[in-house]
Amino acid sequence: MNARRHGPSAQARRDALLQATVEIVAEQGMAAVTHRSVTERAGLPLATVSYFFSSIDDLPREALRTFMARERDAQTALADEVATGTMSADEMGRTLAAANRPRLPNWLAHVESLLHAARHPEFRDPVHDALESSWAVARAVVRAVGAPEAEAAAPALTALAHGLALDQLAVGTIDDKASYQAFRALILGYLLDNGQESLALSLAHAKRQEDD
Repeated sequence: MNARRHGPSAQARRDALLQATVEIVAEQGMAAVTHRSVTERAGLPLATVSYFFSSIDDLPREALRTFMARERDAQTALADEVATGTMSADEMGRTLAAANRPRLPNWLAHVESLLHAARHPEFRDPVHDALESSWAVARAVVRAVGAPEAEAAAPALTALAHGLALDQLAVGTIDDKASYQAFRALILGYLLDNGQESLALSLAHAKRQEDD
């Protein structure tokens, strides 16, 4: 990758290339990233990629690194917000469902990043950072409902979020209610499995009272 410093105009062109790459990855997958496809999407001359990046392989690497960094920052901000309060199991489910609602094209780019990192180890660091920030949200939510050992529950909640989002995108139906019920059920089951019957029952009872 070219290490030269860029003025505002050049930086805007570079950013346009990165955004175009993310959009193409989301829509068509990593194999569709070429000099021509990216520059046409960005509305830039064909030679622009070579000016900023030493090879076409550097472009998706930097695009996904930048994209996953934005994902990390957004999740970190949400984790900080959640950590300031308490919530019921129902509120927890709704919070996680809203935070993980699949939004096109960004969520498909996220999935492509995960798949690409699984096949290409050089992509794993930024993907791990983004996953770690998602786990931080899950940990904050688990603590907000008063549950112990949030570290253990966080990866399962994040994996559930990814699975739900992928299934819903595949069939073209986003079901927030089903998502929040799944998150709520998982945390209540986690509490029961870890000897926190009283807390699980009190959270479930609170939900019944809200429904009444």
